[in-house]
Amino acid sequence: MNNILRIGTLLRERYKIIDLLSHHTGFGITYKVKDSNHPNQPIRILKQLKKPTASKLDIENLPILQQQEILNQYWQEYLRLFRIETQALGKLGEKHEQIPTIYERFSESGEEFYVQEYIEGHSLSQEFRQNQRLSEEKTISLLIEILEVFEYIQNNPGYAIIHRDIKPDNIIRRSSDNKLVIIDFGLAKEVTVPGIKVGSVLGGTKGYIAPEILLGIVSFSSDIYSIGMIGVFAITGEDPSYTPLLAENWRTKANVRPEFADILNKMICEDYTKRFQTAKEALQALTVSQPIPVPPATPAPPIPWKLILGTISGIILIIGVVMAVISILPKSNDQLIADGKAKSGQLTSSDQKDLISNKTYDVYTFKSDKKQYLTVQIISNDFQPQLTILKPDDKYFNPVSNVGTKDNDFTASIMVEPGTYQFKITSTKAASGNYVIKAWVTDR
Repeated sequence: MNNILRIGTLLRERYKIIDLLSHHTGFGITYKVKDSNHPNQPIRILKQLKKPTASKLDIENLPILQQQEILNQYWQEYLRLFRIETQALGKLGEKHEQIPTIYERFSESGEEFYVQEYIEGHSLSQEFRQNQRLSEEKTISLLIEILEVFEYIQNNPGYAIIHRDIKPDNIIRRSSDNKLVIIDFGLAKEVTVPGIKVGSVLGGTKGYIAPEILLGIVSFSSDIYSIGMIGVFAITGEDPSYTPLLAENWRTKANVRPEFADILNKMICEDYTKRFQTAKEALQALTVSQPIPVPPATPAPPIPWKLILGTISGIILIIGVVMAVISILPKSNDQLIADGKAKSGQLTSSDQKDLISNKTYDVYTFKSDKKQYLTVQIISNDFQPQLTILKPDDKYFNPVSNVGTKDNDFTASIMVEPGTYQFKITSTKAASGNYVIKAWVTDR
């Protein structure tokens, strides 16, 4: 049994405990500490690993000596996996700002610890309690932001980790930039002792844990289930931990479009084989399903009659010039920001048309301040998207290679230099409809 360390305890001659945050979790004991070796003495999170007990492993009926042997084997295997996974999580945290950085792990006085970045902010649990329930649009945006972090995690084969305990308490909205940060990854849960059947230390939280985890089956789709249940909490205002059968009847408690309901139901499907298997799959479905926001109409200000009379002649003179030029001018360009966030758009018959192909198009402008790789993705359920890119020297990228995996997905990754680029979106068959576009910078 681990002893809870007292406030003021100094570990490794640098980490001074200033607060006890949690000691009732299955994972370990959590403290807030001050790093006295750092010039600014920043706040960190210190995790003290909790050693297993015979009752936790369901072996208390075995002889005492056998219990001790199993507990020792289990603990050694736990530490081995823990070291591997903290190293992996540390690598992920170094490269993604929404995953906390792990600074170090160490042993002291027979106890195991690791030190992690402290995230100043509030949990989604607090946010949900204050707001009661979110709109469909805000719920989709919330799920997309969470899924984008897990898409990054799952797309790193060398460091891919399954969280196993995603819930509103483990997602913090950071005060400094309002972004969501994922905390408390369930490390080293899959521990086995050769030749001995022991109970599983599964972790997870009632209402959010995927059903198959209780059977010892864990995969990326297990995390998708938990994220989906966060969406259910957001859209209904009811916490799955305290609402039995919410996964089955949430639809009766929320007014949402059928398209979104189908996606959320697939995320929380009890049969994990019928669920979205990865964050990328769920993310693609959600980004395409986003409702197109309709901006409110802005009334035109009254125009003085003298100004009208004075400008009629000028309008008559230039109207011919405007009619001659309008067919080759794009509609006002939207700014493309490489933040990885989906932006909705729509091709309609009222958009400008290419004089040669007669295709309608939208234009987005991207300003690059340095040489970098940029990835742009366009997804539509209504048409097969096509992308043309105009470089700062007014020359076109030719050709623009599409690495998208589906017909409705056009994804291109290009090297951009400092300057302004224009991205022209069309459809392959001059069709119209809704689409989403997002861009992000890649290491390549």
